[in-house]
Amino acid sequence: MIPLVIHFFWCADKRDLGPLELFTLENARRNSGCEVVLHTNKLIDISGVIVRLQEFPTHINGHLAKHIEHRVDIVRLQTAATEGGFYSDTDIVLFKSLIDLTSYNNIFAYQNKSYKTICMGFFGCSPDNTLIKKSEKTFRDLYPGKNYWSLASFRVLIPEILTNSEIYICPQKDFFPVRMKDPTFYTEENERTRDFSKSRGIHLWAHVIPQECFPIVIKKLRAVA
Repeated sequence: MIPLVIHFFWCADKRDLGPLELFTLENARRNSGCEVVLHTNKLIDISGVIVRLQEFPTHINGHLAKHIEHRVDIVRLQTAATEGGFYSDTDIVLFKSLIDLTSYNNIFAYQNKSYKTICMGFFGCSPDNTLIKKSEKTFRDLYPGKNYWSLASFRVLIPEILTNSEIYICPQKDFFPVRMKDPTFYTEENERTRDFSKSRGIHLWAHVIPQECFPIVIKKLRAVA
C-alpha cells in the first residue's frame, strides 16, 4: 500500500520557489487527497503544506553533482525507499485525487508510451520498498551516467520494469498529456482548448517555458484544476 502522502523536493541554491511551483503545491493540497510535504534547503511557510528542512548532497558516488536535478533525485529516491508515498516534480499540476492508486506497491507513469519512456517525474511506492532501494543503489553505482538525463529513467534504474507484474504503469495521458515540444500550449493564451478530463495532472516541462509565459500557463490551468 502507498501512504497518502505526496512529496515534492526543491533545492533553492539557484532560485527560490516561484509562482509556478507554488501553484503546483496549491493544487496538490486541494486535489490529490494526500498530505503534502515539501523537502527544501530553504524554509518557507506555505499554508497546508508540511515543510521539511533538507540537505542535498554536493557529491554522488565520489563525483561532483553538477546539476541540482541530480542532487534532488538521489534524495528523492532515498526518501521514497524508506517512507513510501507519492513523489512528484514541482512542475506537475494535479487535477484529480491519487487515492485510488494507493492499493499498489509500486506505480510509475509513461512519459512517452511509444518509446516506453518512464521518467522519475512521478511515481509512488510502499514504505521500506525493495524496488526503490535497488533504484537508489543503481543510481549511485552508475553516476554520473552517460548524459544529463540518463539516470532519470526508471528503464535504466529498473531494467525489468516493463515485465514485473507487481508494477503498475500509468498511461501517458495521466500525467504527460502535453509533449515538451508543444510550444503553443505555453506561449499562446488563446490557442485551442485542451481536454484534460481524462488526465490526473499535467507535467509542464517548466525548464522550457519562458518565465514571462508562466502567468499564461497558470491562467489556463486554473480553469481546469
